[in-house]
Amino acid sequence: MKYEYVLKIFSMEDLKKEGVVVDQRNNIVYACRPDGACEVHDVGAEQLDNMSRLLNKMGNEGWELIQFSFHQSGVVSFWKRPLRKRTKTR
Repeated sequence: MKYEYVLKIFSMEDLKKEGVVVDQRNNIVYACRPDGACEVHDVGAEQLDNMSRLLNKMGNEGWELIQFSFHQSGVVSFWKRPLRKRTKTR
């Protein structure tokens, strides 16, 4: 089976629009070291629900999440789905 792949970056602004607010008052905190590695701490249930809703949008379009990580500028996610058969047109 052949797949198509996509890299989706959710910027901080994208996350805010979806109700995922990354700051201590809203219980989702992550810290990034100078080498670029990031860690997530104190994630509240509401924030998890909002993040799940955001990711489920891609899932509902047939995409499978391969990898997900926090980055200094937002969230980076890698997705795949089977290539769709194309019909021939004249």
